[in-house]
Amino acid sequence: MTHSEITLNDFITSLTSITIGPNVKKLRPHAFSNWTSLKSVTFGPGIETIDFGVFWGCESLEEVLIGPDVKKIDDYAFYNCISLKSVIMGPNVEIIGKYAFHNCSSLKSIIIGPKVEIIDHAAFGKCASLSSVTFGDNVQKIDFSAFVECTSLSSVTFGPNVKTICSNAFQGCISLESVTFGPSVKIIGHSTFRGCTSLSSLTLESNIEKINGFAFYDCKSLKSVTFGSSVKTIDSHAFANCTALQNVIFGSGVKIIRSNAFENCTSLKSITIGHNIEEIGVYAFSGCISLESVTIGHNVRIIDCYAFSNCASLESVTFGSNVKKIERYAFGNCTSLKNIINRNKDLEIHPNAFVGCKFF
Repeated sequence: MTHSEITLNDFITSLTSITIGPNVKKLRPHAFSNWTSLKSVTFGPGIETIDFGVFWGCESLEEVLIGPDVKKIDDYAFYNCISLKSVIMGPNVEIIGKYAFHNCSSLKSIIIGPKVEIIDHAAFGKCASLSSVTFGDNVQKIDFSAFVECTSLSSVTFGPNVKTICSNAFQGCISLESVTFGPSVKIIGHSTFRGCTSLSSLTLESNIEKINGFAFYDCKSLKSVTFGSSVKTIDSHAFANCTALQNVIFGSGVKIIRSNAFENCTSLKSITIGHNIEEIGVYAFSGCISLESVTIGHNVRIIDCYAFSNCASLESVTFGSNVKKIERYAFGNCTSLKNIINRNKDLEIHPNAFVGCKFF
């Protein structure tokens, strides 16, 4: 390598501003990666793709103006641009790739353009300063870990066409206080809002059908949950460790409460299991130490093992007329239990169903 080549390279990597002209159609992968002095980039008309890792590790980059012809921001395009504060996204962007803005820890707000359909895996993960996100009306899917650990994000409103919010999408967003679901959301993925410790209330709209496992696990400020009429399944650990949860209203469509769904919800005092609910899984309400009364609807057939175990304040249980069987330890160590109303003379009770209950 000649002395002149070294000097040229030093000159190029010390540039602070770049304007991409109208004749440039494509940038090769990693074209400007680790240009640590680069502060601003402006894309002119013509370029359609910002390729893989083009600006990866440009630690001084503060401002990006994405041109009107850009359709795709590829995987890792702005990965680890830790000084990036402002991104103005052109109106024709359709794809935001995996890790595209991951760990852009100074980015404060983002407006997702009107043509974007999918926000890909971890696209804005660990953007610790991100406090505001506006979704375009065309967004349909928010992929795995898309906004994981965006610790300054305080509220989220989903656009009208968002159908799927995938696993871990907002996990660890510890400042998130409110979530508004659009009319098209059907599935909330595994651990989607896990550890969102500032989230205080939740209304799951009538279009939502399934809440997957650990979806709201460890949301320690969550006090109230209202389920819409279309929610059919509350999966395992979905609301476990929500220690402030006091009020749960089940919609008419809920049929299955799976294992550990509300385990250790230590502030929950009263539960009415509606007449449409058919299954209460193992440990579903175990460790709800403030729970005082439970009313179980007519369609529940079996109360599974440990379902209400260690509910130390539970005093009263009313069983629906179709409860056929109470499994082992279902009410184990419910030390305050003293009043049971049973409407089924053929009810089968496991010998250890009420073990540790002083009344029995």
